[in-house]
Amino acid sequence: MSRMRFVNMRLSNDDDKEPLFSAECVACPEKSEPSEDTEEPEKWCLQHTGRTHHTEFRGLVTNFFKVTPEEELEQ
Repeated sequence: MSRMRFVNMRLSNDDDKEPLFSAECVACPEKSEPSEDTEEPEKWCLQHTGRTHHTEFRGLVTNFFKVTPEEELEQ
């Protein structure tokens, strides 16, 4: 026999993790590596344009979330 119980949860930003920045080319499937600052993805865009003449990019920011129960959970 199993017992089910519903617990309210709260979703919030995970302040222990920094956001990650990256860029994707709009014309082809290439993309930059994720970085903790915008400098590397920006440099990647310029280098990619120099190699391919592609000039449009999508900038991406990845945030991290954490789910926290509003009460203690039983193990």
